[in-house]
Amino acid sequence: MAQNIAPQKVINFPIVFHFHQPVGNFGHIIEVAYKLSYLPLIETLDNFRKVKAGLHFTGYLLEWLVDQHPEYITLLKELIDRKQVEIIGGAFYEPIIAMIPDEDKLQQIELLRDFTKEHFGVDTQGFWLAERVWEPHLPRILEEAKIKYIFIDDYHLRMNGLTEEETFYTYITEEQGARVIVVPINEPLRYITPWKPVEETIKYLSANAIAEPERLICMIDDAEKFGLWGTTNKICFKEGYDGTPWMSKLFSLVERTPWIRNITLAEYFQEFQPRGLIYMPTASYDKMSYWVLPTPERITLEKLIELAKNNKIEHSKDLLKFLRGGFWRQFLVKYYESNNMHKKMMYVREKLRWVEKEMGRDERTKKAKREIFKAQCNDPYWHGQFGGIYFGFMRQNMYGYLIEAEKIIEKLVGHKITPAILKMDFDKDGREEVLMETALINLYFHPFRGGSLFEIDHKEKSSNILNTFQRRKEAYYKDNLTYVVDRWRRYAFYDHFIGKEVGLKEIAEDNYQDLGNFLQKHYSSEVQQGENIASVRLSAEGIVRIDNKASSLAVSKFFEVLDNKKDIRITFKIENQGEEPISVYHLTDIPLYLTGDVNSITLKGDKTDSEILEPISFVGKSIQIQAKQNDIKVKISLDDPCDIYKYTLETYARTNGGYESLYQGTVLAFKKPIELKPKEAYSWKMNITLD
Repeated sequence: MAQNIAPQKVINFPIVFHFHQPVGNFGHIIEVAYKLSYLPLIETLDNFRKVKAGLHFTGYLLEWLVDQHPEYITLLKELIDRKQVEIIGGAFYEPIIAMIPDEDKLQQIELLRDFTKEHFGVDTQGFWLAERVWEPHLPRILEEAKIKYIFIDDYHLRMNGLTEEETFYTYITEEQGARVIVVPINEPLRYITPWKPVEETIKYLSANAIAEPERLICMIDDAEKFGLWGTTNKICFKEGYDGTPWMSKLFSLVERTPWIRNITLAEYFQEFQPRGLIYMPTASYDKMSYWVLPTPERITLEKLIELAKNNKIEHSKDLLKFLRGGFWRQFLVKYYESNNMHKKMMYVREKLRWVEKEMGRDERTKKAKREIFKAQCNDPYWHGQFGGIYFGFMRQNMYGYLIEAEKIIEKLVGHKITPAILKMDFDKDGREEVLMETALINLYFHPFRGGSLFEIDHKEKSSNILNTFQRRKEAYYKDNLTYVVDRWRRYAFYDHFIGKEVGLKEIAEDNYQDLGNFLQKHYSSEVQQGENIASVRLSAEGIVRIDNKASSLAVSKFFEVLDNKKDIRITFKIENQGEEPISVYHLTDIPLYLTGDVNSITLKGDKTDSEILEPISFVGKSIQIQAKQNDIKVKISLDDPCDIYKYTLETYARTNGGYESLYQGTVLAFKKPIELKPKEAYSWKMNITLD
């Protein structure tokens, strides 16, 4: 009589680590990550030769490793040659690929593939989707790029109502017949590893292992999480939770546990097909979808999720399946600073596309394109709570790459293309901006937003000196944190009208009454372009309310630049259009970001020197701010003395220990007394010199 033998349980267990550093990050910061995470992780893997892993490195980090630690590349090559490691592909500079042109998607993927072939001698089948930002149109591009599979969160699948067990398989998705396989990243393991003893990971795998050969649970996470975050270096590579390093214990148990089938994804797809068809909505990982929401809505959603996780509201388990946040691209709306960078990237990319069409491609266009690709790196375009767009140096890096690309393009053209003035919908909000470009300076104006200036490019230094950041309330701020919230965007040369009593404290804290209505005005724009000179006049009519009486004013601002000069000449004109005299103060300001290294910034005014972080006020007609780190100097001169105020923009990001104060720029404000009889006008002038 035949004996019935129960089939043995098994679980496929791919392990994947994602290694990433943002483009332009400081070398000493990357070195810390290397010593605490990257090196010990690979050395541990080398010590357990039966353990297999997928590794994804972004291109910028690979370049750094080749340059700074070639011995690391040699060790990686050994792991690859003995079939212990599968290299996972991606886009070279880690963009959110949905937000860049299709041509760039393909070329960035190919750049990383070529780099991998050159240094490791292998091709790649998989693709690391940056921040797991998925949009349904992507299969066409991914198939064209010869991508076989991508990683998404199991959260993406659960949005469609799939159960946890149904996320233990791969699926296929398509767009217009173009297909790609999706591999779910297991969420429970993301919260277990390495925050709990290894036995918890094994327990979870055991609970979900069955007698079905195709089931898989993927442990996939950032390499930095294993060694760099908090105390994880001690946990993962030194003491663990019981005296044995966590990573060594995990690999040892994986080697010795017969029902754990540790394989690479490439090996898995040699045996198994996707379970079936799936269509996923636009998504990123779960927390990213919360972070993109406006602050009040983010607070509400996060409270609901916390209540549901603690089973404190009815139908908690069911609610958690379907509670979701917003759409990644909305970061470009939540933070207009992000949109400005993104649209600058698209604008410069279009310039290069025109040059390539007219003149063909060569090493110079290739170099310009590389600069644009660097500016597509995802990190500076969004914010959760730890940095991202809040890091001024990252924003400045992006502008630097784009200005470098512009300079290459201008040299390529070979004939005089500046000065130039363009009227176009630069930021794609349905309203025209004015772009003034010379050989040495770019000025970008928002007529619709109070006739403001939102970008000054110092092309010689490849720097946007208006790269500041608006102070906002974020969802992670606590009640005991003191902070300022700005009422309007941090652009230059708004026209404020204020009373005499408004001084430095009120201005720095944005806590005063604006007596005029010019911030909401759509200024008309008149442009002129000569052989060596360009100018724009921005004009608007409005009112000021003084002692509950409305008076009519006309305001104009005239900006003039010469093609081979680094000077911006500005004339302000204020006219009383009413029948009564007016006594008020005109306030305008310039928010400047020259460098994130505040220790390298000095400031000098008429008979006044100060530390850059110290708020000051004085009466004078000139002020100079200088950043020694990148050798930028901005000098502002007035025709007549006035009250000059200087204060700092400061925001906060979360750290493991609380909050980190982040310098976002220095504001220089100028307060002019305006005494006008009926029909009388007053003009005053300012000159800005960049050096």
